[in-house]
Amino acid sequence: MPRRTLKSFLMGLISLLLFCSSFSKLSAAPIFLYSPPTSVTVRMYRLLSGGVSTGFQCSLNDPTYGCTALVGDSNHPYPYSSSLATVPIETDYLLDVIPQEMGTNYHPVALQAQAIAARTYAYWHRENGYPIINNSASYQVFIPYKFESLPTATFPDDTSNPCASSNLNPNQQIICGAVTSQKYISFNGDLPAFSEFSADAQTRTQSNATDRAGSPSPYLLGVEEPISTTCDAENSGHGHGMSQEGASRWARGNQCSYTGPGNQPWSVAWGRAEQILVHYYTGVHIRDASATPLTSDYRWNPLSLTWSGSCPPLMTHGQSCTVTVRVQNTGISDWVCGQYTGYILSYRWAKAGQAEVNGASQVSLCNTNKGDPSPSATLVINDIPNWGSGAYTLKLDMARTVSNSKAWFSTSYGWPSYDVSVCVDGSCKVSMPQIVR
Repeated sequence: MPRRTLKSFLMGLISLLLFCSSFSKLSAAPIFLYSPPTSVTVRMYRLLSGGVSTGFQCSLNDPTYGCTALVGDSNHPYPYSSSLATVPIETDYLLDVIPQEMGTNYHPVALQAQAIAARTYAYWHRENGYPIINNSASYQVFIPYKFESLPTATFPDDTSNPCASSNLNPNQQIICGAVTSQKYISFNGDLPAFSEFSADAQTRTQSNATDRAGSPSPYLLGVEEPISTTCDAENSGHGHGMSQEGASRWARGNQCSYTGPGNQPWSVAWGRAEQILVHYYTGVHIRDASATPLTSDYRWNPLSLTWSGSCPPLMTHGQSCTVTVRVQNTGISDWVCGQYTGYILSYRWAKAGQAEVNGASQVSLCNTNKGDPSPSATLVINDIPNWGSGAYTLKLDMARTVSNSKAWFSTSYGWPSYDVSVCVDGSCKVSMPQIVR
């Protein structure tokens, strides 16, 4: 074999072996020592209605707002013995913070994302030399009995672990569902990120954020927010990190953050809190209570789908559909392509009782930066498998390639594909969702 051919062959073989070794769903990660805290110490102040501190500290049996959410209820004044309260994060702090910061009108998946961000925010302060925070909007608004005050006001029958109570009202059950995971956001190994968030960001979030110590936060970069342009979208707050109302829009698949403002369907919806968080925080991981990573290095989100032709939810053999996908690289690194590696957007077909089939159309997305901007890629779909009529699934997915080998982000790295229900050649016995053109 000529030397140049042999060298090319060996380089290709090495690349293929390295590529195959990366097929595990989660990247191999070094062992770190971070142990998430179980409590947080809060300096408690009387607050104004917007959560701004009055400068007056709470004291035992104080009946004023900020010291208690049940103002005027003489049986439930400020419950701590001094203005410096050390409280459990999971069974006290978050249960009062989440409904105060976001309420219960928003989508449950968005509330899960809020809980993860709020938990991480408390972790970061403990880890970075801020053992004492306060209960005002300068940090996170924490007001005792906010959880109990959720309508109709109910006092849990298990005071040590309220979410284990048997008498919770529906709003309390929503909050408990949000906080149960004990997940947090990490950057730089397993260390918690400075996961600040704001109420809303129209069109895109803001860059140039620093943490409380004044250090740049490379994960708080501005990203495109196309779902937040109309309905109730506005610039409210500093605009860094997660948008609370935007999170609910992505979870609902709607340009309105909740049902009150109206109904303006969007072309995509995200069903997992992790999808929301890696959209807003660039290059992070989501970890569990033992600091084990739950997200892979290779991830993506569709920000919008634009359909034309014979497209879902109804498709017909022999006809063509075109879909333009705005793709965000939500992984931990840029998609840099080389002589043997690449990144493509494509799709697979699935149907009950059939083995999945790869689609023919694919688009290269080499050199797509992580986080922002989000390029558009157009697929022409005219290859419906010959499985007869009925309910199919079109699975849009990113793949990492080496030569002719393809590692789907979903099957090789554990990140979800974006699945679209399709009724092929006639009526189907399953409910088909509306596709926004």
